[in-house]
Amino acid sequence: MSVKNRKDTRNFFAFAGISVIGFLAFYIYPIVRTIYLSFTNTSIMDPIHTMVGWKNFERAIKYDDVFHLALKNTFKYAICVAALKLLLALLAAILLNNNLKGIGAFRTIFFLPFIIPTFAVSYVFRFFFHPANGLVNQSLDKIGVSGIGWYADSKTAMATLVISSLWGFGVPMLIFLAALQQVPKELYEVANLDGASRWLQFRVITFPAISAVFLFNVILSSVDSLKSFDLAFLMGHGEGYPANSTLLYSVYLFNQAFKNPWSLGYASALALIFFAILLILTGINFRLGKLYVKNEN
Repeated sequence: MSVKNRKDTRNFFAFAGISVIGFLAFYIYPIVRTIYLSFTNTSIMDPIHTMVGWKNFERAIKYDDVFHLALKNTFKYAICVAALKLLLALLAAILLNNNLKGIGAFRTIFFLPFIIPTFAVSYVFRFFFHPANGLVNQSLDKIGVSGIGWYADSKTAMATLVISSLWGFGVPMLIFLAALQQVPKELYEVANLDGASRWLQFRVITFPAISAVFLFNVILSSVDSLKSFDLAFLMGHGEGYPANSTLLYSVYLFNQAFKNPWSLGYASALALIFFAILLILTGINFRLGKLYVKNEN
């Protein structure tokens, strides 16, 4: 190897080594550690632990009713939030895909909610949906609708959480907008000359052109909704209030690890089960994507 090649190799490993070390320390090690802990009875309160094999997984799947409830709540939440976020993001992107005066300001306004801290969002929505003196109930009282408990009622708490979670759809909106701007304008001009309706133009021109991006947003929104934690934790008082009606999988996992019973081993098993679920659902999304993604070749 020449002197220049040896120097280039040293420089490569000098710069790439930082990323490799970070990847090993902050990604690979936690994954390996989680797999190991899932087969133990490790607890924060007791440094001594023993291997228990598959008992943590068996406990979750066969005997833990709260695990099943949290999983059910998570699927209900994720389906509603992912679908509504995609719809809102797509509609907003279509509206913002125009060369109107001041359109840049509107694009910024639609994206701003995404950067607002979650604790502020939860506080605002708790104020809006307060059962006694919230702005929403005060407005409904004026049209004769009253008595809605919102987040304080187990029957409406999940719906309140879903509505609150729709606040920030800025990222999928920008992705849709970038894709829409790549669709040739000439196609719409020809369609207008042929008398095609807006819906027909969307079905024949727009959606096939952005179908790959739509699949990407479906996967992104699905995974993001399934692993949602912060808003559910804040609005549900960290325990799925009321009566576990807003207890999502991530909140339950967190409580198992860092609240009574502080069981890191069992929480690690829950994390691996959740990883497997996400992996399977992502694979299903890719398979379903083949039904509507247009192949450019």
